[in-house]
Amino acid sequence: MNNNIKVILAISVISNVLQAGYALRPQPSSQPLAEGQVSKTAVNASATAPRIDKQVVTNTVTKRITWEMVESGDYKEYIDNLRAIGCPEETIRDIILADVNKLYEQKKQTLRGGGGKFEYWKGGNPLLGAMDSGLMQKLKALEEEKLAVLRALGITPDGKAELARVVTPFDAMMDFLPEEKKTRVIKILTDKQSRMMEASKNGSDQEAMASAIKETEAALKASMTPEEFEDYQLRFSLTANLMRSQTAGFDPNEAEFMAVFKLREPFDNEFSPLTRGNENEEQRKIREDAEGKLKEGIKNAIGEERYIAYERAQDWNFQQIYQAAVKGELSAAEAVKVYDLKNYAEQGTMNVLKNQDLTQEQRVQMLQQLQQQTEASVKGILGEKGWDQYNRGINTHWIKNLNPIP
Repeated sequence: MNNNIKVILAISVISNVLQAGYALRPQPSSQPLAEGQVSKTAVNASATAPRIDKQVVTNTVTKRITWEMVESGDYKEYIDNLRAIGCPEETIRDIILADVNKLYEQKKQTLRGGGGKFEYWKGGNPLLGAMDSGLMQKLKALEEEKLAVLRALGITPDGKAELARVVTPFDAMMDFLPEEKKTRVIKILTDKQSRMMEASKNGSDQEAMASAIKETEAALKASMTPEEFEDYQLRFSLTANLMRSQTAGFDPNEAEFMAVFKLREPFDNEFSPLTRGNENEEQRKIREDAEGKLKEGIKNAIGEERYIAYERAQDWNFQQIYQAAVKGELSAAEAVKVYDLKNYAEQGTMNVLKNQDLTQEQRVQMLQQLQQQTEASVKGILGEKGWDQYNRGINTHWIKNLNPIP
């Protein structure tokens, strides 16, 4: 066959590859690789792959090329076939790299339990929640195996991409993204981290940090589908992280978390918590008015009873009581009792101080009694272990302040 026809055939097959995309490839197998073979599937590709016919017409020759002429159940043979028809090395690399990535992503999903959903609505640090040392080791071994397969095929992954794909809890948190997008997202997040560090060099520049967050989110939004970006926000956004740190005793389910998130995110975007220290009086009033509407919206969305638990979870004082109760092997019910007692006792102090019918001596005596009784009650509710956890730092200053008169 003359050189001109070879060129035309090569162009024709490459066009077929690009147009057909990955649908033409056989389904990857999770079976281990056989010795001496770098297998791309446990099933004969030519038995399942659709036939692609492409007729090349010249002045003198007509040649029919089918996909079966190129496909093979072995990666090395597959590469040889692509080279034989003149497929460019860069195109071959892209085809094989995508195929191998898909194969090992399926293996990872199987390890994670069939792609179980990451529970982004659970309180606490999501990275710690995604951490499973045994699973991390298995995922790391799979990643190393994948890189070994690529090198055996003469494909050297990009050094930066290889470093970015070191297995971390992010793999579990980014379960909503296809493999090829994860590296891009990690790069964007790495750039954001660099900007945040730059903004904190000479003290914390809150406005620069807020700007970095907004620009990062814009870049991420442009690289994802709307559904993927929403999933990203539910896992990584400032609003989602704030919500997960404010779930003490509230413990929202997925539907409640989603309902509150959809109301809070627009508010946090407009009135960033990072810039509230720089508000003037007019800006503060606008924010407080918007905050009132936000709270009303959340109450309507989750119901009044659940809203009480939600509001309580926002209070730093309750968060400390709850943590002490948990460490003291108590339930949220005991934490709520202490919190209610705190509010009741503080109101009692206000009532005594405002009562003009009391002498100073009577006022001092009543406040001392209130303080002593409250402390005894808190100890009784939390028990020795819970009280030991709670009576630290500034947690119990409110008890001392029940009697503000020297």
